[in-house]
Amino acid sequence: MIRILFIGETWQGSSARSLRDAFARQPGVMINDVGEDHFLPNYRHLPLRIASRLLRPLQQRELESAVLRAMNGFHPDAIVAYKGAGIRAGLIEETQRSGIPVVNMFPDYSPHAYGRQLQEAMGRYDLVISTKPFHPQLWQSVYGYRNRCVCVPHGYDPEVHHWAGPASAQVYDVALCGTWRPQFHKLMRSFAEALGDDRVSVAIAGSGWAAHRDQLPGRWHYVGLRAGRAYGEFLRSAKIAIAPVNREVVIRGVKQPGDEDTTRTYELAAAQCFFLHQRTDYVATLYDEQNEVPLWGDATELATLVRRWLPDEAGRRLMAARAHARAVPAYSIPQRAASVLQHIEQLIKARNVSRVDA
Repeated sequence: MIRILFIGETWQGSSARSLRDAFARQPGVMINDVGEDHFLPNYRHLPLRIASRLLRPLQQRELESAVLRAMNGFHPDAIVAYKGAGIRAGLIEETQRSGIPVVNMFPDYSPHAYGRQLQEAMGRYDLVISTKPFHPQLWQSVYGYRNRCVCVPHGYDPEVHHWAGPASAQVYDVALCGTWRPQFHKLMRSFAEALGDDRVSVAIAGSGWAAHRDQLPGRWHYVGLRAGRAYGEFLRSAKIAIAPVNREVVIRGVKQPGDEDTTRTYELAAAQCFFLHQRTDYVATLYDEQNEVPLWGDATELATLVRRWLPDEAGRRLMAARAHARAVPAYSIPQRAASVLQHIEQLIKARNVSRVDA
C-alpha cells in the first residue's frame, strides 16, 4: 500500500482533480489530499483579486500549516503537488527533512512562467513529472535545474471528457475553447481574414475574449467560460473544433520552448469531436494526420482545412471516430496515473534503499 498526500485544485474538470481521483482508483493506493484552491482562491473580479493579493502571504501560511497537519496525521510515503503554485521552497525542504520524498506534477510549458516562487521551488523537488515531452532533455540546460525530470503526457478525464458517440446536433461550424491570449487572438484574426466567408459561424468560449471582441468579427459568437462537462458539450456543438498550442514563449526577454500539446489534444478526441490541431512534431506521433486528425501550420492552412471539411459530414464523423478509437482509453488520465505511480514507486524504493545503506 502506497500512501500519497496530494496537493492540488479540487474543482471538477481541473487536471489536478482528475489525477487525484485517478490515483484513488489505482489498486494499492491510499490518498489524502489538501485542496490548494481552498486556501488560494482564484478570483475573477478585480476587488477580490486585489484583496487576495494582499492576503497571499497569510493564505500561503494557512496552506502550509494544512499540509504539515495532514502529513503528521496521515504519514504519507510521498507527497505529490500538482503544479505547486502556492508551495514555497521552505515547505518542500521541511517535509524532506522528515524523510518524505516530494514530487511535482508539472502541467505547463515552462516552470519559469509563473513567478519567482514557483521557479525557485521547482528545483527543490525530489522528482518532477512533467507533461511536456521536451522538458526532461532541457531540464538542466534551459531551465537550470539539477533535480530529476521525467515525462508523462497529458490525458483526458473519462468522467468529464468522454462521450461514447458522436454529437446529435451541431449549431456552429467552427469552435474554439481556451483562455484569451495574444497568440490565440492573432491566430483568430488571421483566420477570419484567410477564411473571408461570413456564412461560416464561429463560436469562442473561454475567459478574456469578451474584452477583445471588438477586434474580431462581430458576427462571431462569444459564450464565456465553459468548464467541466460544459466544455465538451460546447465543442461537440460545432462541426469543427480548433486546437491551437502556445508556441511563442518569451519569459523575461528570453525565448523558451512552447507547447507541443495541451489537454485539448486528448480531450477533443475523447469527446468524439472532429478537430484540426496545430502541427507539432509531437502531435504528429499521436494521431494520423491523413486518417484521424488533420494538422495545420498557420491561419491560412487552417482556413483551407475548414473549407475542405465543412461540407464533408461523413468524412468528419469517420475521422472523429478514428481519433476517438486511438485516444480511448490509451490517452486517459487513469492510464497516465498508472505511469506516474510507477515513477513514484521507484522514487520511494530508491529512498528506502539509501536509508538502509546509510
